[in-house]
Amino acid sequence: MSRSGTSRQNWFIVSLLLMALLAGILLALPHLRDVHADTSADGMAELREQLLADPTSISGSWLRTLNPIVKDVQGDLVWNSTQQQGVLRIRDLPDPKAGHFYQLWLYDTHGNTTDGVSGGVLTQSIGSEEVFMPIKTDTPVQEPYKFEFKLQNDQNENGQILLMVQP
Repeated sequence: MSRSGTSRQNWFIVSLLLMALLAGILLALPHLRDVHADTSADGMAELREQLLADPTSISGSWLRTLNPIVKDVQGDLVWNSTQQQGVLRIRDLPDPKAGHFYQLWLYDTHGNTTDGVSGGVLTQSIGSEEVFMPIKTDTPVQEPYKFEFKLQNDQNENGQILLMVQP
């Protein structure tokens, strides 16, 4: 075999080993995050209960604004900074107007921005049944001091605060 053939074979073997290593890391990630519950739609209620039982979690019920959109809304949320996950529980939320959506924002005392960190988006009504939505952020939130549930529009303008939790 020529020298360039051996070189290609070595690169092929190295590439296979790197792909196997990457696959192993990706498979191990969920176990490394200390996730204790199934986070599918059916597992959200269970995850919520587990987070509430954890003494390092923070939680609170919604504080309503005077906006009539949320006069009947009920619910709460729980967040665990160690696990970097939480669950929002809500019911009786009406459909947003066309071009609008609901978004949860987390504000961190250790964060680099005063704008908040997105925790999730809802684009439709909830109805009278309880809905559990996972709270997941792209940026770690270590010490949240407030959570705001806002009505946002598609033009990316600052949203209107509808509900708030201050732990």
